[in-house]
Amino acid sequence: MTQQKRPWLLVTGGARGIGEALVRELSRHYHVVFTYVHSSDAAHRLANDCQQQGRHVDAVQCDGTDRVAVAALAQAWVARYGAPHALINNAGITRDGAFLGMDAEAWFAVVDNNLNAAFHWTRALLPSMVEAGSGSVVMMSSVSGLKGNAGQTSYSATKAALISFTRSLALEVARFGVRVNAIAPGIIDTDMMREMPEKARVALCRSIPMRKAGDVSDVSSMVEYLVGDQSHYVTGQCFVIDGGMTA
Repeated sequence: MTQQKRPWLLVTGGARGIGEALVRELSRHYHVVFTYVHSSDAAHRLANDCQQQGRHVDAVQCDGTDRVAVAALAQAWVARYGAPHALINNAGITRDGAFLGMDAEAWFAVVDNNLNAAFHWTRALLPSMVEAGSGSVVMMSSVSGLKGNAGQTSYSATKAALISFTRSLALEVARFGVRVNAIAPGIIDTDMMREMPEKARVALCRSIPMRKAGDVSDVSSMVEYLVGDQSHYVTGQCFVIDGGMTA
């Protein structure tokens, strides 16, 4: 199979952290298009690095909360490449803080970026998957969507919503050959975690039953499974990767 004929997929929020790991892992087998909003330098470094390895990776700046821009890009990509093999709704933000001190703007920013953006991308690309009779949608949720976490009411609400979104949508599109699943990572070792003070980082890891943070490869490997043929009979599920935090 030539590089140009590789199935394509979209990773939203692919410039850093888990998103970067997804781009690197999935580009071994797929043509990966990934979006970014602010991390322009990181996005282009990642795309160039992958391209130098002979991989087909495109970085595209797009705010997933802009449904007009999302629809236009989705239409252009489907016209050029056909229906996507998969959509990974990975982009998200946090605006942590006590609910009593939270303003409406902070709440809606999280809802727009974590939940509404997933709606926009899924609504824009899903019809082509249904028409093709195949495809995989993966929602990046969180253990915060499964258990309470003080200071993260908005984040937790959106991540819980993504799990319910996953289960309901999976029931709607299963008969068309499209699968929808979610992943709920716990504490994952990313650049954000490494920027924490060492004392806080150590304490955080001690709170995990396995006494360590997960690796980004733990998440990217699960995504690779969910978009691949080995998971052809798996849909409507949420896979928890948290070292035992929610056991």
